[in-house]
Amino acid sequence: MESKSVCVICGKHVSDEEAIKCSVCGASMHKSCARDESLLDSEESHLCPYDAMLAALDWFDVIATTYLSTLDENQKTDILSRLKAYVELLSK
Repeated sequence: MESKSVCVICGKHVSDEEAIKCSVCGASMHKSCARDESLLDSEESHLCPYDAMLAALDWFDVIATTYLSTLDENQKTDILSRLKAYVELLSK
């Protein structure tokens, strides 16, 4: 019996044969919607966009807390500017 899943990327019905599941939360996605390498973890398991963003933030946190002292003020300003742009994007 086929499940009635909805793709978290496009919002359309996804059949069992065309579905892949997020390795973290189990969300369904069309294989064609999740073909971007940015939705793969280090073991090449599929991630939904939400869990991919969380993984990226976890990675950023490790890099920032470990290497922040190696950046000069211009580099810190550049990173802060980009982070502010992401916050604005997420606030829409």
